[in-house]
Amino acid sequence: HRDLHSFPTRRSSDLFRRLEAEAIRDSMLAVSGQLNSTMGGASMFPEIPEAALAGSSDPDKIWKTSPEPDRNRRTVYAFLKRSMIVPMLDVLDLCDTARSTAQRMTTSVAPQALTLFNGDFVNAQARALARRLRSEAGPDSNAQIDLAYRLALARPPTEAERRKMRAFLSGQPIEQLARVVLNLNEFVYTD
Repeated sequence: HRDLHSFPTRRSSDLFRRLEAEAIRDSMLAVSGQLNSTMGGASMFPEIPEAALAGSSDPDKIWKTSPEPDRNRRTVYAFLKRSMIVPMLDVLDLCDTARSTAQRMTTSVAPQALTLFNGDFVNAQARALARRLRSEAGPDSNAQIDLAYRLALARPPTEAERRKMRAFLSGQPIEQLARVVLNLNEFVYTD
């Protein structure tokens, strides 16, 4: 019998750590089947919402979005411009591009959840994942749910998860299920 105080304690920040912005983006591309794994070469320009470009003094010239599949390359190949950071990456705490730092700042703010659930990029990946689920699992909802969990979380769903997802899917299109899976804490946070 050991004294409870002899066990090392863990801070809540040690228990769960959100993946870095680049890893979240790359993981979504991989799960949706859209990741272009081409290595090396020129930088790619991810898509930036028009509203973000509109604030620029020269919105037509500041950013030339790369065509697909180039913009689906890993985020390490993304062009970084100090005056025009990709909003999704910025809100998810992309490293400061103006100076070096030993540790990246990690925040937890409402715009992150809104970006991950309503953002154009995430919804595009949810649509692509839904196409992948239909293509690889067929029309059976159980097979689609199982494949979604296997692709996103590297495990099958529990019976309770499968039951909840089946109930959800009965009233929603598969794209919504794909969006939910891409927003599961287990997908975005490590433990």
